[in-house]
Amino acid sequence: MADSQEPEVKDEELETIPTEVNPLVEKWITYFQGRGHDHMERYLSRSTRYEKLMKKVLRDNGVPEDLFYIALIESGFTARATSHASAVGYWQFIRGTGKRYGLEISKFVDERRDPVMATQAAAEYFKGLYSVFGSWYLSMASYNVGENRVKKEVMKNTTRDFWELAKKSRLPKETINYVPKFIAAKLIAKDPAKYGFDGIDYMPPVEFETITIKSSVNLRVMAEKLGTNYEDFKAINPKFKGEIAPLRGTSLNLRVPPNVKDLALAAANESMVDKVEYVADKGETEQYRIRSGDSLHTIARRYRTTVAYLRDLNDIPKGKKLRVGMKLMVPDRTPVRVTAVRTASSPTKPASEAPTAAPTQIAVAAVKAMEQATATSQGASPVKTISAELSEGSSKFYIVQNGDSLFSIAQKYNTTVAELKKINKIRRGRMIKIGLKLRLPGDLTGGDDRSDNSKSTQSQNSGRRHIKNKVHVVRRGETLHKIAGHYDVSLRDLKEKNKMKKVSKLLVGERLLIPRAVASE
Repeated sequence: MADSQEPEVKDEELETIPTEVNPLVEKWITYFQGRGHDHMERYLSRSTRYEKLMKKVLRDNGVPEDLFYIALIESGFTARATSHASAVGYWQFIRGTGKRYGLEISKFVDERRDPVMATQAAAEYFKGLYSVFGSWYLSMASYNVGENRVKKEVMKNTTRDFWELAKKSRLPKETINYVPKFIAAKLIAKDPAKYGFDGIDYMPPVEFETITIKSSVNLRVMAEKLGTNYEDFKAINPKFKGEIAPLRGTSLNLRVPPNVKDLALAAANESMVDKVEYVADKGETEQYRIRSGDSLHTIARRYRTTVAYLRDLNDIPKGKKLRVGMKLMVPDRTPVRVTAVRTASSPTKPASEAPTAAPTQIAVAAVKAMEQATATSQGASPVKTISAELSEGSSKFYIVQNGDSLFSIAQKYNTTVAELKKINKIRRGRMIKIGLKLRLPGDLTGGDDRSDNSKSTQSQNSGRRHIKNKVHVVRRGETLHKIAGHYDVSLRDLKEKNKMKKVSKLLVGERLLIPRAVASE
């Protein structure tokens, strides 16, 4: 029953994590089936993107591949996950621990965001912890709270039984819940249907090849030369903080899509840079010059962020003083708006082709707003403005953007943090994440009227073809012909709706607007 083992371990013990189901584990299973259902569904959907990759690294290091589910509960498989303590990436390493296990963390690179390198570091860390405690449960507890704290409690209570320490409340509450949360997540991930997770839209595994070049490159230029989407290119090279990928020593290893090695080498040769300087991705950061009287605290307050985030972003160690004139990267607070203009003779422009390059976190808002814009009357054609603010029915919502806090959102909409927490059921201590949809106080009346009267007015024009938008996310193996057939629309209409001049290779995860004819009433 208990996970109590001696430090002398056998190979089979090293490769297996016990699975004990008890009331604490059942509590977390119930949570994931209830309030945490949407979170778990999202994490499971992402898990297949990294499962094969990460489990291989764990196996190669001689540790149980089930440690993969630690990354699930730590980050939900998000490279940009950042905790209040500035732990970063899939495995949530703080700066000191990351560097201790060989991860490069600098102005240009953060290998805590890399699924392979961070998993390698995590495997080495766990192997070391297990050699100390001889127990996977205690190793996990140490990963959460620190080995010194766990070592102290083991010595003081003369037990290597995690459950015994938990029963006596000898560890922090978060750590006591950490192991049962892992077990619950593992059980659900291995048999989702058994626990009520049906029809999950799993992401395809990440695939890439590696090339080695002898010069620093601009990744945005290289993606353009290679004919691939920049965001997709960065997704397989997530360790690079901005557009520039610098040399490490005398060479640079880059990941490229499968079967394009020769093209990638040619694209890299056309994308080399002589001067290596930080070039931020659009919408993420901007440059700030230090003035007299500035401190990291005043700058963090001005840009609605944290001192820890500024230190991490600019690679500033504790104790280093700021100098007047020194340049810092800070969150970009420039308002991002995407404008779509519709006329009776001009189809709606998809969000992906909007004139402003919106950051990733606005994408959901843009697509939803485009759907709403297209569903309105075919008569007059006002300009519609799409921002992080959405209206659905009589409610108003806000999509959380990079650097937002409940305080900054409350100030913007003339409300209080307490009110936002109340109407969104946000528990104390919970962090808001980029892309989260927050309900705003107050009702909206008027505005975009999609009532039956509006439909009735449209239906009087019996000869007119009414179009609604549906968004389709491209899956592996799909083609435009197949998608058009599935939705019973013509290939020509599908291409026209998405501004495609020719049938090109679709990218897995790409969002297509589907035109659909609606019969006149």
